[in-house]
Amino acid sequence: MKNNIIEKLIEVKDRTRIKVRFNDTDMMGIVHFKNYMVYFDDGFVSFMNSVLSPKRIEDTVHEGTVFGVKKVEITYKDPAKFGDYVIVETQIKEIGTSSITFQHEIFREIDKALIAKVECVRLAMELKTNKLLNVIDFFANYL
Repeated sequence: MKNNIIEKLIEVKDRTRIKVRFNDTDMMGIVHFKNYMVYFDDGFVSFMNSVLSPKRIEDTVHEGTVFGVKKVEITYKDPAKFGDYVIVETQIKEIGTSSITFQHEIFREIDKALIAKVECVRLAMELKTNKLLNVIDFFANYL
């Protein structure tokens, strides 16, 4: 059963579309590097909602289960600008006992140029106790 859950999760590739807002940009009119983390978080939320359906990640957070960030590694390739539409593609690279390694790539919609990519390790935790949770057990309730 564990391998079936891992296989199902690794097969999922989610895409979400985001419009670059004015307040995402710096004085040069390009997205400030820190704002890419917000886009990656949007990708994470979209991914989780696609696999947890009909439950939503917002519900799990309100119930006390969170996926805190342990490590982030970002590579910037090309700038996004105010008014651009970007596509965030999200998939799982690896699943550990209490962690999930996500891969996100952001593409400019109009020309499909790769803008940035990130590898992000998240820990499944119970918010009240900060106790790490077993990722497979968490997803077993929804898949």
